[in-house]
Amino acid sequence: MHAKLMAKRALGGAAFWIVALAILLFFLSPLLWMISTSIKSYIDAFALPPKIVFHPTLKNYIKVFSNGDFPRYIVNSLWCSFFATAMGILFGVPAAYGLSTFHFKSRKKISFFFLSARIAPPLMSLLPMYIVFNAIHLVGTRFPMYILYTSMCIPLVVWIMPVYFRDVPAELREAAIIDGCTELQVFLRVSLPLVKASIAAVAILCVVQTWNEFLIALVFTSQSTQTLPVAVTSFMTFQGTEWGPLCAAGCVIMVPMMIFGFFVQKYFARGMISGAVKG
Repeated sequence: MHAKLMAKRALGGAAFWIVALAILLFFLSPLLWMISTSIKSYIDAFALPPKIVFHPTLKNYIKVFSNGDFPRYIVNSLWCSFFATAMGILFGVPAAYGLSTFHFKSRKKISFFFLSARIAPPLMSLLPMYIVFNAIHLVGTRFPMYILYTSMCIPLVVWIMPVYFRDVPAELREAAIIDGCTELQVFLRVSLPLVKASIAAVAILCVVQTWNEFLIALVFTSQSTQTLPVAVTSFMTFQGTEWGPLCAAGCVIMVPMMIFGFFVQKYFARGMISGAVKG
């Protein structure tokens, strides 16, 4: 009986890992296909049946970086993403603190305004924004990207951060006020240090969101100010899609975010669970 129970448990464990591996391969298959295609020659990439064993090549990556503008596109993406994230944190965190701490008449309306700005489709604001920026001759520069990406980050920060500010014990704020602190000092010295992991988590979401954004960058950038998601489309021509360089460029886009995620993953995990338990 004991042997049958052990065999049944082993069989159940094996079935679990087989199913888990199948699900993992299903979701990773597009990524694996992109990585493998980026190091295949044109013939190997379109061979039928698909080649699993092949001679890897770096020609696709060489072609991507042989375009002298590609490093500039990387810099453009870095500037736009991190500037918008910094501005989103700078303006969004104090706004979230105010909405979560103070009770005033229009608080729900302001919260709904930020929520509507978050869920509204970007296409709705593209035409009026394009008319405004084109009238002041800023289309084709980074400035519209800074403004529009910041406007994407602030609602995200304002909508997420109040949850974490409300988890800060009210007794700490009251004690600080009794000790003579102003509201600004309470915010900077009491509340902010307690939610810094959550701020890091929200900042990661802002960076990833702006790094991968395509539509706004497509409309407002020029040849010299393109971001990486837009630059990748240069490999889709009227003669056909250059799948090897396209996949290589896609892998290049992933690398900075993978490195960034590797270094900040502990802050992301800590920030995401810090609001789960009160006290």
